[in-house]
Amino acid sequence: MKTFPSAPLVLACCLVLATLAAGCGGTPTEKVDVQAQIQNLKSDNAETRSNACVELAKAGPEAAPAVPSLIPLLKDSDPLVRRLAAYALGQVGEKAKEAIPALREALNDRERDVVTASINALRAIDLKAASDLGAPANVTN
Repeated sequence: MKTFPSAPLVLACCLVLATLAAGCGGTPTEKVDVQAQIQNLKSDNAETRSNACVELAKAGPEAAPAVPSLIPLLKDSDPLVRRLAAYALGQVGEKAKEAIPALREALNDRERDVVTASINALRAIDLKAASDLGAPANVTN
């Protein structure tokens, strides 16, 4: 005769697994000070601007207030800043729709990484708006 675990034991195991699974969710594990990072986007130092873009990307949609400050960085003199600004806008997602015209313009950037990040951002923000992009001439596999 087979014996089955008692109901309290099964319940305890389920609770442990649920608790572990909750810790693996896609929500950010650290709180980002969006306002402080918006200020850092205005720095004269390219590394500070780059780091701010990365931090804002971590915040995802919560970084929506930074969108107006990220858009001008798509024309920054530093290609890494341009790429990370596009990446951050993509991580904001649908709340970054106002960046679509600037991201489309960034598709003409001479840096392949900036173009690729811009395409990915457009797809993340509005798949329909990105569907007619095709592959720009300066992006190859």
